[in-house]
Amino acid sequence: MDISIFLRENKYIVKIVLDQYEQVYRLSANDVTGMEDMEKLVSEEFLKKVWMRFVDMSKDFSDAFKAVNTL
Repeated sequence: MDISIFLRENKYIVKIVLDQYEQVYRLSANDVTGMEDMEKLVSEEFLKKVWMRFVDMSKDFSDAFKAVNTL
């Protein structure tokens, strides 16, 4: 997984990419004290759930693709 954290327009943006799939989380900069808090947010437990969401995304897309291409 490629993990990036940005600060834009008073919002922290956590962008996580795996292959062709992407998850983006936005949080007001007022809700955290800085980049250290954002790095703590991206914990091992959080990333395990993100990984499982990627697995579900891949399966959902694969199923939809197969349904369209078997018509």
